[in-house]
Amino acid sequence: MVRTGSWTKTRALFSGASLAALTMAVAAPAFAQQTEVEELVVTGFRGSLQQALELKRGSATASDTILAEDIGKFPDLNLSESIQRISGVALARDGGEGRQISVRGLGPQFTRVRINGMEALTTAGGTDASGGTNRGRSFDFNIFAADLFNSITVQKTSAAETEEGSLGATVDLRTARPLDYDGFKFVASAQASYNSLSEDTSPRAAGMISNTWADGTFGALLSVAYSKRSLLDVGASTVRWARGTSFSPGFDALPNGAGLPTTVNPAAAANNAAYHPRFPRYDRYDQEQERLGATFALQWKPTDATELTFDYLYAKLDGSRQEQFLEAPSFSVGGACTAANVNTSCGIADTNVVSSTITNGVMTAGTFDDVDLRVEDRYDELTTTFNQYSLDFSHAFSDTLKIHAVAGHSESDHQNPIQTTIIWDQFNVDGYRFDYGQGRAPLLTYGNADLTNPSAWRLTQVRMRPQSAVNTYDTVAFDGEWTANDILTFKGGLSWKSYEFASTELRRSIGPSTNSPRFQDR
Repeated sequence: MVRTGSWTKTRALFSGASLAALTMAVAAPAFAQQTEVEELVVTGFRGSLQQALELKRGSATASDTILAEDIGKFPDLNLSESIQRISGVALARDGGEGRQISVRGLGPQFTRVRINGMEALTTAGGTDASGGTNRGRSFDFNIFAADLFNSITVQKTSAAETEEGSLGATVDLRTARPLDYDGFKFVASAQASYNSLSEDTSPRAAGMISNTWADGTFGALLSVAYSKRSLLDVGASTVRWARGTSFSPGFDALPNGAGLPTTVNPAAAANNAAYHPRFPRYDRYDQEQERLGATFALQWKPTDATELTFDYLYAKLDGSRQEQFLEAPSFSVGGACTAANVNTSCGIADTNVVSSTITNGVMTAGTFDDVDLRVEDRYDELTTTFNQYSLDFSHAFSDTLKIHAVAGHSESDHQNPIQTTIIWDQFNVDGYRFDYGQGRAPLLTYGNADLTNPSAWRLTQVRMRPQSAVNTYDTVAFDGEWTANDILTFKGGLSWKSYEFASTELRRSIGPSTNSPRFQDR
């Protein structure tokens, strides 16, 4: 066995030597002819990954970078879906696409975003389940198409040179600039997808044109991205779960009004202690969305030491959304029954549990009498317009002394001029049943309800809630860097920032007193 192993090793070495000799023999004529071969540089996805890796190695903080080469290869609908590909970043979706991000488990409000070196904030409107109109510090990335940006950097740890203001991460977005490319460049792309559920086609297109002059010292760039999308989302939801005791007096309560019927259920205590769906319902969302974005840049670099850049970024997201629900609000309406409301919207106190299935403290199924049903139809028209322009200057006096300055303005203007909700109710339905033990989709049946008869429904509420949110940033910053030696560098600077936030909400309601008209301006 030892001899066999030795022979195998010797044969392997001989084969390797033969291959090397054969290679030299084939290459010998080329050397004899002294043929000159021009340098061939191949760039691509591997080169982009290598560049991103070098940026990560050279950073003093824990950071990750995605470059344009990678972004272009992702089938992402918007910017947030590209960022989620970085480790430690989680994505919150709204309307079938990414809207906000969280880093290392911290919510979106703890992430700060800078665009071309300037802090900015964009806000949009969403469904009630996703928070509605954004009036917080969370950045809505769905305003932007991913095609508009040349690099994305997520800085996960703090640094002395990074201005405070983020517990989660600082996300730096950079748009394309003309001196990133040599000479004239023109790139265009187009694609379309078909949604069999909404039976609609969604187009998407992007283009960039760039050129440089004066021996590559001056350049201009323009890029545009457009997409249109139709979405139909159908399903079921519960609007969270709660115990019957959370809505006093709970299921099968003894009514207080004179002449009202009384209900006694021996299992009332167990039913009220179990968790039940607050709004068992079927949902339908119809959404139309149109996104347009553009960047424009002028760049001048008269010497290797001096560079001046003007950047402009524009983005607009238009959309409409219709939300429709067939629900049972009785399970989350408390209060005692009276002679005035027992025949209308008495709520959980008048809801009788005919039978129930309770597993580990959760009411997964049940049949009920005197349940109130509701059809809720809400329509929104929404638009967000973002504008940012900035001037960036850098100069190196020497290899050891450098300065950098940036000044600019950004504004995000979100308008929700139409938000109208119409509600119809049908009271005291017997034989209503829900069953959440059927798998992913629950079984909801409506007993003796007359769902298709318009006269069986009563128009009870009309709500109108137009809203807006405007965020404005003005920034001026100056930084300096002095390298004393190979191991010691000093950095310092000054920064001035002005932030303004204005939000309005108008409410007008024809319905319960809890929806009385009011005005908010914050």
